[in-house]
Amino acid sequence: MVKVGDKVRFLNSVGGGIVRSIKGKIVSVEEEDGFEIPVLCNECVVIEPAAPQEEAALPPAEEKEEIPEKKEEPHPIEEKALDSSLLEKELREKEEPPHAPKQTSHKPSKEGPIEVDLHIYELVDSTTGLSHTDMLQLQLKAFRDTLEQYKEKKGQKIVFIHGKGAGVLRRAILEELQRKYKTYDHQDASFQEYGFGATQVTIR
Repeated sequence: MVKVGDKVRFLNSVGGGIVRSIKGKIVSVEEEDGFEIPVLCNECVVIEPAAPQEEAALPPAEEKEEIPEKKEEPHPIEEKALDSSLLEKELREKEEPPHAPKQTSHKPSKEGPIEVDLHIYELVDSTTGLSHTDMLQLQLKAFRDTLEQYKEKKGQKIVFIHGKGAGVLRRAILEELQRKYKTYDHQDASFQEYGFGATQVTIR
């Protein structure tokens, strides 16, 4: 049993020192440089028990004062882990388009254009076994099918969300518009809403 005042060494890392306080399964160990670090009790080995007078000389108040330091140590680690996962999620959302278009895709709106998300994960459940060419053809098929569906609705605006990426899908869409749909107007969709990741087509 580790006690306040015991001299210990660490089992899983180099170092050790004097136990200054104990809170549950956590002990605060003061190393030679004067810094105190929190360590699990079962990760410490007593190499020199505390002298009775030394143990008695430590006032109980010191143990209480050390408790906030022991509790605060793990928090930055936990916060960093949380921040890391949040950052990863934010970066992923920046690279990919918002998921909102899923709800409005192919649904005519009196106040705005129809949104059609052409990202491959919106078109198929799994890309296993699909080459880049296969995926591009699936995306272009969804593009053509949408224009076919709304070809009778003159003046209808449709925003095709293709993302920035390498620009392959965007170029393929523009080629299709110039070759097969010359009468349709097209332009970059709202930069505020889609950045450079979408093209707006107006049925004519």
